Amino acid sequence: MRLSLAGGFVLILSGFKLRSQLFDLWRNWKNYLPFLAYAILGIFSVQYFFYLCVEYSNATTATILQFISPIFILIYNRIIYKKKASKKAIFYVLTAMLGVFLMATKGDFSKLSITPLALVTGLLSALGVMFNVILPQPFAQKYGFVPTVGWGMMLAGLFSNILYPVYRISFQLDWASILICLIIAFLGTAFAFFLSMKAVSLVSPLVVSVVSASEPLSSAILSVLFLGLVLDGYLLLAMILIIIPMIFLSIEESKNKMKESSFNT
Repeated sequence: MRLSLAGGFVLILSGFKLRSQLFDLWRNWKNYLPFLAYAILGIFSVQYFFYLCVEYSNATTATILQFISPIFILIYNRIIYKKKASKKAIFYVLTAMLGVFLMATKGDFSKLSITPLALVTGLLSALGVMFNVILPQPFAQKYGFVPTVGWGMMLAGLFSNILYPVYRISFQLDWASILICLIIAFLGTAFAFFLSMKAVSLVSPLVVSVVSASEPLSSAILSVLFLGLVLDGYLLLAMILIIIPMIFLSIEESKNKMKESSFNT
């Protein structure tokens, strides 16, 4: 329901500006299968398998397993584009992964709960992150970011309703729960997916995957600023290990992009 609401909201807003162009994506039947793959393998999978992993283990384990996504992107670039990652890029990714691990566990390995099902769903969630930043790029470049995100979320929402229809909602709906659901759909889903898509146009998918998988960092910063969370040694070290590699990775990828552009010209 959340994805359908968010997708519908984005499509309605973009419809005022694009009008009939909103449906350009569907006028070419060759787009159908690739875009469906983006909606299911990307938008749907990244959320569905993450929550399954939380169910089979815990939020700490799911967060760490999902952060393997940058490794999958490095492998994808190597296989599909024959692009070999630099040693610096690999070092920055691994350092940021260490930072996420420290932030999620605070060095306590007992917080990890890896069962076979948790491992499978966690890795599928990481693959979902990879597909979510790679598959929509050609559509966003040709048809725009907003329609791509809107249609993608709408299809992902419809697909999720096949697995678990809206009418099977087990909790009682009231105005408070509806308001919370709308806020999550618009700000936590639609706006977040749009920013992610926009970021891919500015930096590489590898950088976006590292940043997006670092959600514990933003949660920790907000908790320190507004919820009184104490900034201990583990938290400070984890922040440093995440933020600094992300900055240098972005610079490294920008240099590589400039080199490729100058080589092609």
